[in-house]
Amino acid sequence: MPGHPANAFFRAACVLATPALLAGCATTGQPAQQSVWVETPHCAAASCELSNDRGHWTLERTPGRVTVTTSSAPLELACRAGELSTHASAPSMVPPVRGGAAAAGGLAGAGALGAATAGAAAFGGPFVLLTVMAVVVGASAGAGIGYSAEAATRVIVYPERITVPLRCDEPAGERPRIGIVVRGPTAEEARLAGLPGASALWVVSVVEGSPAAAAGLRAGDLLRQANDVPLDSAARLQALLQALSPGSTLVLQVQRDGSATEVRIPAPGAPGERR
Repeated sequence: MPGHPANAFFRAACVLATPALLAGCATTGQPAQQSVWVETPHCAAASCELSNDRGHWTLERTPGRVTVTTSSAPLELACRAGELSTHASAPSMVPPVRGGAAAAGGLAGAGALGAATAGAAAFGGPFVLLTVMAVVVGASAGAGIGYSAEAATRVIVYPERITVPLRCDEPAGERPRIGIVVRGPTAEEARLAGLPGASALWVVSVVEGSPAAAAGLRAGDLLRQANDVPLDSAARLQALLQALSPGSTLVLQVQRDGSATEVRIPAPGAPGERR
């Protein structure tokens, strides 16, 4: 019967007992201090800026180690050697949960299941089904809570070795550049600037004599949009640069000293131009 109380318990038990629910409980983790190795094998002695929503760090020379605070957000890297620059992103992860706490929670409910079934059987009818299904729901929920509790104690980690694809031997003009190094804002910087999450890029430095410098872009500028596209990562900016056709213009919406301004940069691509 669709309206029978037993059907509601059955549906709840099926939902709570699914592996997807238990896996979903294990998406949390704790930030930690981690030392990561950064290398630029095709361009030695590069400098790198690393950042996530918990802070930013500087590696003066690659290859080398730098200690960062881990986060569920990716670790963004902006590396530079001379006028060459590139960006990379390292994802975070939480090591798999062993499932011991989940098993304990489930076993506690399972033990109660046997006792409840035996005690309710004497009454017969739908009461048996309702009681059994209620305890199944409890067992499944206990397993989920145990699984989630153990997952929450795990630390978030980044890859121990991060390779940044900066190439000093890259032919000029292969990747369009405008002469800037950028990074994402930290959580505190985003809050102070009134930004909704990762929705802008900080200009770390501007190469002297570059198209960006000629257009008036400055270190400390906050890039909000490029050609009406929100800039949520350095990769997004690079993709927009690559999509520009010769003779077109990159229009940047810039936040500077609390005010909005517009910076227009001719499309790069002439021999020797670098980003």
